[in-house]
Amino acid sequence: MSLPFSHPWILVPAGAVILIVMALALRAQLRPGLGVQVVGQRPIWQGLGLALMAAGLGLGLAEPRWGLPEFPRLTVHVALDASRSMAVPDANGRTRWDAAVAALDRIWSRPQPGLRWSLDLLTGDAIPIQPPGEDRTLLREALRAVVPGEVGSPGTSLGRGLPQVAAQVERDLPAVILLLSDGEETWEAAEEALQHATLPLQKARIPVCVMTFGDGQAHAVPPRPGAPAGGAEPTTSTAHPEFLGRLAQATGGQVFADGEAAAAGLQALAAGKLPLPASRSLQPAHPEVGAWLALAGLVLWLASAGKPLARWRPILLALAGLVAPPLAGQAPSQTWAPGGVKAWLAQRAIESGDLIGARKWRPVDAKPAHLLLAAHIDLRTGFPEDALKALTPLVGQGSPRPIPTWRAPALLLAARAHLEAQRPDEAKALLERLLLEQPGQAEAIHNLQTLVRDATPPPPPNPKKPPPPPPPRPSMGAQQDELEGLKQRLPKPPKTPGGVKDL
Repeated sequence: MSLPFSHPWILVPAGAVILIVMALALRAQLRPGLGVQVVGQRPIWQGLGLALMAAGLGLGLAEPRWGLPEFPRLTVHVALDASRSMAVPDANGRTRWDAAVAALDRIWSRPQPGLRWSLDLLTGDAIPIQPPGEDRTLLREALRAVVPGEVGSPGTSLGRGLPQVAAQVERDLPAVILLLSDGEETWEAAEEALQHATLPLQKARIPVCVMTFGDGQAHAVPPRPGAPAGGAEPTTSTAHPEFLGRLAQATGGQVFADGEAAAAGLQALAAGKLPLPASRSLQPAHPEVGAWLALAGLVLWLASAGKPLARWRPILLALAGLVAPPLAGQAPSQTWAPGGVKAWLAQRAIESGDLIGARKWRPVDAKPAHLLLAAHIDLRTGFPEDALKALTPLVGQGSPRPIPTWRAPALLLAARAHLEAQRPDEAKALLERLLLEQPGQAEAIHNLQTLVRDATPPPPPNPKKPPPPPPPRPSMGAQQDELEGLKQRLPKPPKTPGGVKDL
């Protein structure tokens, strides 16, 4: 299987340039009398070197992708059918709506690091309910207030609603649409709706994962309470799972059988174990491969050029002067390499359990993903202070808006580093800050509950030494006598002098 590329179209002009260069090199090799050659010059090898440089340039710009992401992340835009047909009770004894809500509860009840959720209702149009976030409790509460058929336009229009949901998806970020519906289209023909839905989704590179509810048989739709007979809504409903299957296939999505399969599939997408479109792929890009290939081509070209010309010497010296300071500034224990290469090698070392290799290739640049990886390596190797130093640019500032994806992992890693450094109060403060910024963050709640334990209950009383009895309470008669005595001891109020009454 060919490797995915972020920009595969760049390979076409790069291939054309390679063919032209090799053709010119072959022509110069076969007809040496047409040009002036330096002693020891080999045109065919020089052409091969130039071809390698062109290939490296094209490969680097195309950005080949492979491997797994450093941290899972995915935005799931839930599109839930809220038409009257979802009230049909043909989903294993439950209504389609109840089955869909139960499937979402099943998905949201599992710990899912890196997943963000939004919620839209589909009727004749898309109704936004909740923007992307990690507060799954708020999503559950929002669904409890929805009654199918009571919101939005009557019927269901997937050809209109799905493009509206796709318009809310951020560009080039890993995202999918999770559609929960019975597959019934009531606004237009099925083929027209499929075409109207798939074209914008394919253009935006957004896969649609579907879950179908209903047994595929015709059933009467429960009427709306208080609605007149013969309204605009259909009186019968039939689920169409094949329509949703075609929609998922056309957009590169999947068909999930139940909530468990959906939770596992979405987590696999977030972890990079299942492919996404190249523009939204979670697989790390490796443009450094093209750089190394171009460098090999440059070396081959210089080796085949014979005696270097005088005008190339200043250029080569300038290049050597630019490369020498970074190499000289490296610590003896570190090996110089581009930041992307070091991050890739360090990630591979961590996954294979090679902590020494991970420490050797620990990235030192300022990219947020590389800082998180460096902090993770420091924690795995027992250097919490180094981890805090690496995370300072990410956690030592105010909460950025919009909140980036690296914010939560950075605060969690910093809290873990403080805890390993025997500073639980600082760890607690960071977790509380994370919950203020992103309410409902599951891992932060779990870690905070682990830190803030319940107070130790008092020991049970010793039966051999019972506590002393309480002092006796005075009787009601004694209390009344004491009250009468207080009244007698209090000074009497002065009498008001008499006067003439106004008439």
